[in-house]
Amino acid sequence: MGSYQPRHLKHEPSVFGSKAARRGLIAAATAAVVIPTASEAASAAPVPTAAAVKTSPSHVVVVRYGQTGYYVRVVQQRVGGLAVDGSFGPRTLAAVKRFQRAHGLVQDGIVGPLTWRALGGQPGYRSGSTAPVSRSGSGSSAIVSIAKQYQGVPYVWGGSTPAGFDCSGFTSYVYKRAGIYIPRTASAQQRYVRRVSSPVPGDLVFSGFPAYHVAIYVGGGMQIAASKPGTSIAIKQIWGYKTYGRA
Repeated sequence: MGSYQPRHLKHEPSVFGSKAARRGLIAAATAAVVIPTASEAASAAPVPTAAAVKTSPSHVVVVRYGQTGYYVRVVQQRVGGLAVDGSFGPRTLAAVKRFQRAHGLVQDGIVGPLTWRALGGQPGYRSGSTAPVSRSGSGSSAIVSIAKQYQGVPYVWGGSTPAGFDCSGFTSYVYKRAGIYIPRTASAQQRYVRRVSSPVPGDLVFSGFPAYHVAIYVGGGMQIAASKPGTSIAIKQIWGYKTYGRA
């Protein structure tokens, strides 16, 4: 008794009909499957572009030696003292290690979750404690609320702690507590932030260009600042020509 074969297949040759055909298919499938090594997989992983940040990644992007792209530029900008060229080379590696040492982190030159947190948060990251504070709504209110907690703290030249602040030490400390990185000095902060013509509470208020003084806008034409020796942090009216910036 012959084996049954459906009518629609009677005139179609089977691709598995011969040993030679089977060997050919196995060889082709084997050649098509390439399993990369761990190092190849890491180097092949692309660094997202600025446009990709808008997707709000739910994972931490680890940035390390040899990589290029948007996140490398962010790291270079935030650690300071580097050409922002998007290439993680020897100078960037050394700068990251210096930054890690200054912040009590493991000095491995790799920008992972803890280093991102010290840098002010990974751009676009939406979950976990490294997420930056939004600069609208509750984010702006948080900056002003934090700043007001330090009213009465004395001005101390070079101060950057609640024991005493100078102007940029105060703004950088408040922003850091709000989860936003800005550089340490008034002129560096002015260069770092985006200039705006209509300030909202939480924006920075700069005197001079390059800036020799910086404060935080609290709304209604008022600012809070560490002004000068012999004074303490207080809310005062804004006088004269100022420029404004938003991180």
